[in-house]
Amino acid sequence: MNHRLIVRKYARGLARAMEEEAEFELCLEQLKALVDLMSSTPVIQSTLASAFVPVRQKKKVVEEILKRADFNPKVGRLLWLLVENEKISLLPEILEELPLVWAEERGIEICEVNSAVGLTEQEKAELQTTLEKKWRRPVRLNFRINREIIGGLVLKKGNIFYDVSVKGGLLKLKEIVNQR
Repeated sequence: MNHRLIVRKYARGLARAMEEEAEFELCLEQLKALVDLMSSTPVIQSTLASAFVPVRQKKKVVEEILKRADFNPKVGRLLWLLVENEKISLLPEILEELPLVWAEERGIEICEVNSAVGLTEQEKAELQTTLEKKWRRPVRLNFRINREIIGGLVLKKGNIFYDVSVKGGLLKLKEIVNQR
């Protein structure tokens, strides 16, 4: 099976097991903490990721982690599955994929909004309301500041870009002038 499909399979399984946004946020936070723990503790990382360490020993490490931390049982179950199936090295990728799969499962559009300066809370709310009306579904916006944008916004939805920036307008104008 394709590596990316395996990552999505685990992420989708966890997303489908969660029932509400609060539980999703909690699980996401716990997975981030787990990935941070693994990356900051080479002994744990090497033990869990090594093909030379028996699964029963890996399970003992996981058991100890779960005993010390108060993880959501669904996060614990994911961890057990990853260890049992020798896929624990996929955890950072699953963490990255989880918000996208969660949104897909809930019919939420995820968009990246790039602007030259930070938007006010009112501007963010207005943009979200406008997009939700236009697309007739919930929208989650991730805001980023991009100093290359002179003014306006660049909105990325999947592989589609909506460029309503000054720089984008100038580039379109340049294209038109060069065609003549």
